[in-house]
Amino acid sequence: MVKRLGWGSERPAIIALLLEFRLLGPVEALVDGQPVPLPAAKPRALLAVLLLNRNRVVSVDRLVDDLWGEEPPETATKALQGYVSQLRKGLGADRLLTKPPGYSLRVEDGELDLDRFELLVREGRELLGAGDWKAAAKWFDEALELWRGSPFVEFHAEPFARDAGARLEDARLAALEERIEADLALGRHARLLPELEELVAGEPLRERPRGQLMLALYRSGRQADALELYRRTRDTLNEELGIEPSLELQELERRMLQHDPTLERARAPTRPAEEGAPVPLTRRPQFLVLAALGLAALAAVIATVALTGGGSSGKTASASGELRSFVDKLENFLTQSRDGRRDVAAAIDGAVSCKLTPQAARARLNRVQRNRQSLLQQAAALSVPNTEAALRASDLLQESVHASFTADGHYSDWLAGRKRCGPPGPSAFNPLARRFHTRVWTATEF
Repeated sequence: MVKRLGWGSERPAIIALLLEFRLLGPVEALVDGQPVPLPAAKPRALLAVLLLNRNRVVSVDRLVDDLWGEEPPETATKALQGYVSQLRKGLGADRLLTKPPGYSLRVEDGELDLDRFELLVREGRELLGAGDWKAAAKWFDEALELWRGSPFVEFHAEPFARDAGARLEDARLAALEERIEADLALGRHARLLPELEELVAGEPLRERPRGQLMLALYRSGRQADALELYRRTRDTLNEELGIEPSLELQELERRMLQHDPTLERARAPTRPAEEGAPVPLTRRPQFLVLAALGLAALAAVIATVALTGGGSSGKTASASGELRSFVDKLENFLTQSRDGRRDVAAAIDGAVSCKLTPQAARARLNRVQRNRQSLLQQAAALSVPNTEAALRASDLLQESVHASFTADGHYSDWLAGRKRCGPPGPSAFNPLARRFHTRVWTATEF
């Protein structure tokens, strides 16, 4: 929008006016910091719809549907033209354009608070993925500060408002959960408790805040409260939706019951590794052997079950059938697990051999992890025969699954700290060699 000032001898002076649009709360348009007067609900609703579809043509029919629903008045089109005229007076004819079959609102970069919010969230997520927790938390905080209230509550009668408002609110909650994730990684669990308790109370069906509150309680020395929260979550989901908690929440409860030491510590901020510096593989000596432990445990499961089946001549046909079903399901589980480990190895090898960037390898590893979540469900649902060998096999199975997933987490952390592809330096393997009293491992043995 421009403003022309007095005509001189040559050309008019032109001063650009600063426009700002706000959707993250009550809908507003500001020109040079002053609100554009739009007291009536329909012109404000029209502005909201055009902002949601900024820089795109919105047809007259679509606008009528969004503003009046399935039974608009006969005067709807004429009324719409009047609302467009009101907006043009406030924003300028160069902003609200007539383009068949409707209208388009031109919005420049940085003028809409929603665009700024989405940019800050994208940057925060990239930093979160790279392990820079402190910077990520700062970006998410800046994004959330743009919110001035719930979106579109002023348009409860307009058909468009419910779905659009729900989408924006979901985006806000997702950003809040990401910021909490960064704060948890920074060891801020104690001060997060009140905020998480309020969030869980307000959003009882969102599972991620419940998992975050469980972790904050656990790290604050309140394991019993964390496990009680899981039980309440399971009851709520069963009663309200008829479903069980997600696999992630089930796995978190299991790790708490087993006092998994990795739950105790906050994850320290990481920085991309400088060239020539040791990579973060040395943070835990078990890093590379966890996957081997998982595979060894799985092999022990197969051997134990096979021996049990081979020595079952004295068992009843029913018991033998139950054992055979257990073996068959276990073999299927192991086949899927082996395929998953191969996919993980391929992703890591891609980063080491420079067939993949570290970022691409990490994304592939995360996809493998998501695809392999069904294995947890299979393991949890496995019916175990009541024999000592079968029960021992089941225990080994659970241990191997945990070791495998833990190893993948370390691989992901290592990739997050890499600037470039290529093998890790030899020094990364020295602590492992010392731990197992063997020669120094080389990068080719990774």
